[in-house]
Amino acid sequence: MNEPEPMRQIHEIQEKIYEKTKHMSSDERLEYFHKQSEQFKKEMKNVKPAKDLQTFFANLRKKQAG
Repeated sequence: MNEPEPMRQIHEIQEKIYEKTKHMSSDERLEYFHKQSEQFKKEMKNVKPAKDLQTFFANLRKKQAG
């Protein structure tokens, strides 16, 4: 099956989450997602809005390459 790149990325993320949480109880899973959401909120406070998308993606590529 030839799926679009964004869908493939979503499926990879879902698979990683499943692998991390498959042996957790409901309470453990809730705690895991709570911690992940708190970490995400902290990271988002440090993100500055991009002035334009071209600059944003250029900086993202540099960060991923380095």
